Amino acid sequence: MLLHLESGTCVSGITRRIIDTKVRELDRSNIITDPSRMIRSSLTSDPYTNTTYYATSAAWNGAAWECYLCHGTYRSLPALNQHLASPRHQDKIYICPASLCRTRFTTLSALCQHIESERCGVHKFSQVKTAMDGIVGHMSRLTM
Repeated sequence: MLLHLESGTCVSGITRRIIDTKVRELDRSNIITDPSRMIRSSLTSDPYTNTTYYATSAAWNGAAWECYLCHGTYRSLPALNQHLASPRHQDKIYICPASLCRTRFTTLSALCQHIESERCGVHKFSQVKTAMDGIVGHMSRLTM
């Protein structure tokens, strides 16, 4: 469900930006968020801004449309802009709370998939389970 909401195509209007903002509000103890990656901006009405990247005709390198951040190439300008709108180049604000892991993620869905994989054993900690249940519970209320 998080992947669907983060895609920005849900009829509910929920987007990755809304999810990130809500999680920042709910995770006051920074169990799964990295406060150093969540700098507040005073320039906009949205206190947590994500950088928005887009490409123009200047991204054509003579053979393909090239991402100016990672130098990946794409067959069309819309494909390059889709790449730039993805979480690929966003800050990794989510962090695995397991002290031996601390892997960073750009999306809540990626963190959830990591926890569900049971790769690092973090799912065994009741504090993490409680935090994740609370956040996911609040997400379901957003779509109602």
